[in-house]
Amino acid sequence: MSGSSTPENVVAEIVTVMRTLAGSHPGFRPVHAKGVVCTGRFQGSPDARRVSRAPHLQGESVPTTIRFSNSAGNPAVHDGLANVRSLSVKFQLPGGKSADILANSIEGFVARTPEELLEFLRAQLPDPSTGKPVADAVPKFLATHPAAAEFVGRLMQKPIPASYAQSRYHAEHAFRFTAADGTSRLGRYHFIPEAGEAYLSPDELDSRLRRGPATFRLLLQVAAPSDATDDPTALWPADRPQVELGRLELISISPTGAEDERRLVFDPTNRTDGIDLSTDPILLARSAAYSISYERRHRGE
Repeated sequence: MSGSSTPENVVAEIVTVMRTLAGSHPGFRPVHAKGVVCTGRFQGSPDARRVSRAPHLQGESVPTTIRFSNSAGNPAVHDGLANVRSLSVKFQLPGGKSADILANSIEGFVARTPEELLEFLRAQLPDPSTGKPVADAVPKFLATHPAAAEFVGRLMQKPIPASYAQSRYHAEHAFRFTAADGTSRLGRYHFIPEAGEAYLSPDELDSRLRRGPATFRLLLQVAAPSDATDDPTALWPADRPQVELGRLELISISPTGAEDERRLVFDPTNRTDGIDLSTDPILLARSAAYSISYERRHRGE
């Protein structure tokens, strides 16, 4: 579990409760079930190599696989419903290796620890006697977890994007970046759409890419010594320094999207030399959760 101290049963229960909340959709992810896979490329900026010695940040053009999704566990959910949108990027590195970035349209996260996340998910479970949600369960949780309440507030205030390609995406976890000269700093990723943000009625990504590639700037927000780097619910001040790491270009929707959906796993702990994990407990537990989810959906559960 990449150094995670979270008990295995807690991680397994998180996946189980997510699947229960999503309903029965065999073969699909318990969250982010509906997605679209694209091909693309990334080119690091001159400043990127000063931040990290990671191979995809040295200025060469790197092939990428990109998946957009919404957070629902129901693959038939309408894209016009309000929920978190996500952007996952897999950088194809030399020697058959890869590195991943996962980011969401809402900054931050709803829980500080896996145990807290499980508590939040359980609050959404229906009452076994009625089959309906327990009316006061989520409000009670939010009343005692102000950071979670703030996250939900940001979600409810966020307009629905006109396109996946016209939304900002924020990685909730901090990573340590080490350059060739040995200097290091902690930071969080942010994807900024070059076309700007647009919040209208939902549009198809395919239609957008037919008009030409969509592009994002990848920025790194650098933490100050006082910033919490082990708490994904904590937002850092907007005036923290930002370094442009490069440019992500979406070229086309994958022609093998259905097959890609089944085989692909995007894992934020999948990184390369020059990028290391922080001590964020949610981050450290995610790889084990993805492994459980992958095994279950490939068994047709």
